[in-house]
Amino acid sequence: MVGGANLDIEGRVPGSLLLADSNLGTVIRSPGGVGRNIAENLTRLDTPTRLITALGRDDNGTWLHDLTAKSGVDLTDSVWSESTPTATYLSVIDGSGEMAVAVNDMAVMDSLDVAALQARSSTLENAAAIVADCNLSSECIGQITRTQTDSPLFVDPVSVAKAGRVTPHLASVHTLKPNRAEAALLSGIEISDKRSLKAAANALLDAGVRNVVISLAADGVFFANAETSGILTVPPQNVASVTGAGDALMAGLVHAHVANFDLEDAVRFALAAAVLSAASATPVARGFSAESIQQIINDKIIINDLVDNPTFIIESIQNNTSLTITTPYRGVDGAGLTFSKDNSIAQTYSVFFGSKRLFVPIEITYLSS
Repeated sequence: MVGGANLDIEGRVPGSLLLADSNLGTVIRSPGGVGRNIAENLTRLDTPTRLITALGRDDNGTWLHDLTAKSGVDLTDSVWSESTPTATYLSVIDGSGEMAVAVNDMAVMDSLDVAALQARSSTLENAAAIVADCNLSSECIGQITRTQTDSPLFVDPVSVAKAGRVTPHLASVHTLKPNRAEAALLSGIEISDKRSLKAAANALLDAGVRNVVISLAADGVFFANAETSGILTVPPQNVASVTGAGDALMAGLVHAHVANFDLEDAVRFALAAAVLSAASATPVARGFSAESIQQIINDKIIINDLVDNPTFIIESIQNNTSLTITTPYRGVDGAGLTFSKDNSIAQTYSVFFGSKRLFVPIEITYLSS
């Protein structure tokens, strides 16, 4: 893992955020950073992980290093700066668990330059997979692509402001995990619906990316490669904080790849990892493990929504054998089906829109315990 590590300072308000005013709430200090969080999550999944990051030679840097090392992450190759303080990320979370605004000071990452990566080339060359986040400069990402041999490169764009750093290197990326806004920037296609979402992914595939996994927040995850595409979603969840959910998603993807999952199964595992993370108030869920993630998969119905067709919504489940679904389109009659706990259903349903009959393909998978 090559990327950022920082002190997270999170302010949380219990209800609506009042702008230009003081808000009652809580302030939490915790270890964070996209790269650091991914590394700790991978370690918790029993995937041995080495983190190459930059830390300031200060109290925050020592604290961050020691806590991360205690979790099992190997920081042997990290860079220490004598002149720049450890990175800090300040975020404000509203009562819904969504981030309202954030400010980051990542200047210390300039210490992790091309020369530093060249000195650590043996670590990169021998990795089963390399994960990079766009807290790195474009030159550093380029150095990683020149160093990697057969190691697949996973890239997290981090933010719209930093996503462009990977643009010159897309042809070397095995798996790219942007959100909607980052995918729009990198593809040059405005994303407003499923068709434009798929078009943006296709543009990234045409640029050389092998797998595109786009986080859609509460709407699930879109995935695509040359063979398949789709959207995986889960029913509405209780959200404590979205901070770290994307990092858990990436960790799930990397872990699943190393375990030889195909893309859809990898995304299913990663989505469950993100659900587990979002239920936690901390960037890395304390109970984060492969067993906990598998339990979420076992307990949830995950819908594979075929991109070019209407979205269906789970309305009710009775005795694990009867499922009623409805479409969000006015005038469409509900469709019912029967399924067993240990099988999947993929077929075409006929529904009525007024007097017009529509045939809608949909795949529903029930993952039993």
